[in-house]
Amino acid sequence: MRYIHLLILMLVSMMSMAQTMPSLRPEVTYTNPEGEVLTGGYPDDLQLADIQNAPLSGLFFANPQDADGWDVTYDWVVQVDTVTGSMGNHFFELVHRFEENLDYDFIHKGTYKVRLKATFTNGEMKWEYPSEDMDSIIFTLQISGSKLEFPNTFTPNGDGQNDILKAKEYQSIVEFHAAVFNRWGQRLYQWDDVAEGWDGRVGGNYVRNGAYYLVVNAKGADGTKYRLKKTINVFTHKNQDYVEE
Repeated sequence: MRYIHLLILMLVSMMSMAQTMPSLRPEVTYTNPEGEVLTGGYPDDLQLADIQNAPLSGLFFANPQDADGWDVTYDWVVQVDTVTGSMGNHFFELVHRFEENLDYDFIHKGTYKVRLKATFTNGEMKWEYPSEDMDSIIFTLQISGSKLEFPNTFTPNGDGQNDILKAKEYQSIVEFHAAVFNRWGQRLYQWDDVAEGWDGRVGGNYVRNGAYYLVVNAKGADGTKYRLKKTINVFTHKNQDYVEE
């Protein structure tokens, strides 16, 4: 009976230890170029289904569980596949860090894997998480190639349609500068945010109808460099409050 009693105590002790072994519940918060926040967490939301534009900021949290009394070593690895553009065998390592949380900006085209492992130690006890019989903790996401296009005409007449000279289509632009000049080469306006633009005014007054010149220097997440120089036609119904070209 004494032997059985000791065996029961051992089993209870082992079960108690198993129930309180440390683990991770990692989470991530992404912020896209439009300021939208996307979240995910282990084990169900490790993959971003939609292709994302760059720059995409990611803040990854290891979120240890039941780790009181344990020393923890974290192991983050960021890998990218720029060859296939999808999950394949061309991944190479970009970052290897050992902090509890990982802050990383995705600014280049490709498919990414963010892996997390941890080692817990408490005296003679050592615990690897995830263990070999568990699913790996791998966040995955894909950053798109770049695109940048501008219209040839805009109509700053206050009707709410095409009132602003700005990119009509863009994605994954990580560097941007644009300026508008008149026919004498005088710079009328400039901006550094691809989502912004020019309202057709200088000093609070609309410019005259006619041709102006747009110069854009930009860079995409895929390394594409944009050097745009084009004529922009301005049309407005206003007959007063113009400035000279």
